[in-house]
Amino acid sequence: MQDDPSQQSGLSVALTALSRVFAVAGGLILTALTVLSVGSIASRVVVGTPMPGDFELVEMGCGIAVFAFLPYCHLKNGNVIVDFFTLKASEALKRVLDLAGHIVYLGIAVLLLWRMILGGLDRLASHESTMILAVPLWVGFVPISLSLLLLIATLAYTAWRDAALLAAGRR
Repeated sequence: MQDDPSQQSGLSVALTALSRVFAVAGGLILTALTVLSVGSIASRVVVGTPMPGDFELVEMGCGIAVFAFLPYCHLKNGNVIVDFFTLKASEALKRVLDLAGHIVYLGIAVLLLWRMILGGLDRLASHESTMILAVPLWVGFVPISLSLLLLIATLAYTAWRDAALLAAGRR
């Protein structure tokens, strides 16, 4: 993603802004979960029992937060790259491999979204909930699916952008 806002398309700006919102939301969720965990530990020390269902909320919240970070991470090229095999490859080959990586990641994200939707619908139909707090399990699938949808949009955009740059010989 280009850092100069004057050279970014409207779609790029919108995807970046929305990805930032999701990443900040993920950070706020993790912060709240940290406060919850500290409160539960303090409750265990002071009262002798932890907060009921704290681990259920931490489990669901961490999953939601992790998926919320993915679109922004991808836009900022924050994914781990193993370049051991491509250290001596030409720049052109590296660009083609990057594009292939975007496309493979896009396929994986589509597959994950499909399975998340089916899993969420299954949990909704079965009325499954957490053991202690009775939080419906399908609730966690909604924000994760939205994060995956945004990830798919960012992956499609970056693949299209990189393919266009490759075709023009500019990247």
